[in-house]
This record gives sequence, structure tokens and C-alpha cells, in this order.
Amino acid sequence: MSTAYEWPQDMAQASHGEMEGNWMEATIRSVTDSVEDYAHREPLKFAAWVFGIGFLLGWKMKPW
Repeated sequence: MSTAYEWPQDMAQASHGEMEGNWMEATIRSVTDSVEDYAHREPLKFAAWVFGIGFLLGWKMKPW
């Protein structure tokens, strides 16, 4: 029988499980590394993409 005191510990263990959390962390780390590598290899292209995406998002999200 699980008590209210044991529940947060069980949830913490489940959230740090081997199969569930590692793939997400590995995917995020891989995407971050890829973006950083691209930014180092092509700084002007990366800056242009970031500016363009920011411009489009700002244009579409303006309140009027």
C-alpha cells in the first residue's frame, strides 16, 4: 500500500527512469549540439535565419 509520503519519491524515481528520460535528454542535447555546430560553421547564415524567424514571429504576433 502506497502512502502519501511515499508517492513523491515514487514519482521522482519514475521520472528518472532509464528508458523514459534518457531519449528526450539525448535528443535535446543532439539538437542543441547540431545548432551550435551550424552556428560556428556558418555564423552569417545562422544570424540571418535567426533574424528572419524573429522578424516573421514579431510580425505575425503583433497585437494589431
